[in-house]
Amino acid sequence: MIKKNTRWTRVFIAFLVVFMFFSLGKNTMVFAANDFRLTADYNDDGVFQSVPVTIKIPASVTIDTLEYVVGRVANSQYFTKHAAKCTKIKKDSSGNYTFTATQNGYYSVHAKDKSGKESLLIFKVNNIDSEAPTLSIRTICIGATGEKYGVTVTATDNQTDPVKIQYVAGAYPSVTDAAWKNAKELTSGKETTLKADKYSFLATDAAGNTTLIIRRIGEVGKEREFRAVWIAYYDFKTTGYTEKEFRDHVCNMFNEVAEMNMNAVVVHVRPFSDAMYPSEYFPWSKYCSGVQGKDPGFDPLKIMVTEAHARGLEFHAWLNPYRISNTTTNVSTLSIDHPARMYRTDSIKSNDRNVLTYDGKLYYNPASAEVQELIVDGIREIVENYDVDGIHFDDYFYPSLGKNYKTNFDATEYEAYKKKQIAAKKSYLSIADWRRENVNKLVRTIYKTIKEINPKVVYGISPGGFMDALRANDKYYVDFDTWVSYDGYIDYLCPQLYWSNDHSIYPYNKILQRFADAVKNPDVKLYVGVGAYKAGIKTEGTDWYKNPNVLKNMITKGRATEGVDGFILFDYSHIMSKKKTTAIKNMLSVFK
Repeated sequence: MIKKNTRWTRVFIAFLVVFMFFSLGKNTMVFAANDFRLTADYNDDGVFQSVPVTIKIPASVTIDTLEYVVGRVANSQYFTKHAAKCTKIKKDSSGNYTFTATQNGYYSVHAKDKSGKESLLIFKVNNIDSEAPTLSIRTICIGATGEKYGVTVTATDNQTDPVKIQYVAGAYPSVTDAAWKNAKELTSGKETTLKADKYSFLATDAAGNTTLIIRRIGEVGKEREFRAVWIAYYDFKTTGYTEKEFRDHVCNMFNEVAEMNMNAVVVHVRPFSDAMYPSEYFPWSKYCSGVQGKDPGFDPLKIMVTEAHARGLEFHAWLNPYRISNTTTNVSTLSIDHPARMYRTDSIKSNDRNVLTYDGKLYYNPASAEVQELIVDGIREIVENYDVDGIHFDDYFYPSLGKNYKTNFDATEYEAYKKKQIAAKKSYLSIADWRRENVNKLVRTIYKTIKEINPKVVYGISPGGFMDALRANDKYYVDFDTWVSYDGYIDYLCPQLYWSNDHSIYPYNKILQRFADAVKNPDVKLYVGVGAYKAGIKTEGTDWYKNPNVLKNMITKGRATEGVDGFILFDYSHIMSKKKTTAIKNMLSVFK
């Protein structure tokens, strides 16, 4: 009788161990080494993007090692043999041992105390949902006027149901934007009537995962492909022109551009805080008169706008907002009426820092409200007085400030801002975000100024194509992600994608797609800045000098990429000097 009871007792214990190993749910555990007891505490009531897990240990145990792996491990020796795959579990601020489970499945926790005793806990998490819901939008026109549309928004999720759908009018690409507080809700699959406009649609599942789409409802047709050529300041001579000489030069350039089957020119009208037109704020440019500050006796910008339009070319006025010089820091080399020289030499000390010296060059201070007003006023006079089609900035914003970026350039103004915020008991931005906001404020103000004068004039910016550097904290402070997502910043972005497809860091095809993916606002167009000047040059890879279709392929790829609306070629003089080369000819052939 005793033997029989012993046998059934052993069977029951074996069954209990097997049951504990395979049982699932909260606080489920199994001990391969059972010198002391571990338990796992986590919330399995609901669905979450991640689950905090607290490992509880007996108060009598002094832990030496506590670690986990994702997966089911039956033997504690695994943690010794595969230490690199294990993650240490540390105490949190409350003194608890915690880690975060980020995927469904088994987790194995191994513990060892100071005396060498061990314990192994296995449990399973099955209430994590980290996948965003899918969101589709279908529209049909209601009536013949095209003013109202039947819109059906459908949202599905592979783990949770139902999915909450909201919408607001306008572009709001972040779920933290204040506009979402007043969002209206939609029923998935049910049609609602909306007027023709731009809307942001947001789907949120039970775990908090979101999908956000910005869509223009009622958009019909597609505008013509934008095809432009940059004409830089060095495409004009420095010795000055008579009016006839200038007109002849411009007509020759614009004829060549029109013959390429382009439809726009982007022409430098203020390269160094000077002007190719009579300006109330900036001195005459030496690229029209031969001497900075000297009146050429005619209006170059008026001639250029007239001659461009006569050939069916849009005219975009290209300006460098902050650049004053690129070869000197001596303000006395500037014309006597140059604002930078006046800032530095007048009797007003408070405006001396409107001009900054860095890396052998002169820059306007982006943090100065007076400087921002000067730049905006200069743009206002162009849009008010000339029939330009666009205002265009290129890549001259903040310089690359290096490892000392927190203490150089406009750091003095940042410290004053920070001190003011602290005194007012307000939060303050990091120096990098503060600089981005300095640029953003200027961009917003320029956009607003242009549209108040003439809504048809577009505003575009062409930053460098090195996307990761643009997002860095030590240079440029070009917040293009904001510009291409929200209303009120720009009409188009034209990143300078001056790399061949065999570049090791920024291969053309991949960086083009990254920029296309970054544009969230359907009212912001994406143009591609094509580095035609590199054709035939021995530089990165071999495409530039060995592939006769290197430029043609860039245009073809751009056209095949959803969201690309056109191209700007850099630049006129390089194209003309190389127009007989195969790469240039092949590129121009696709525009015929």
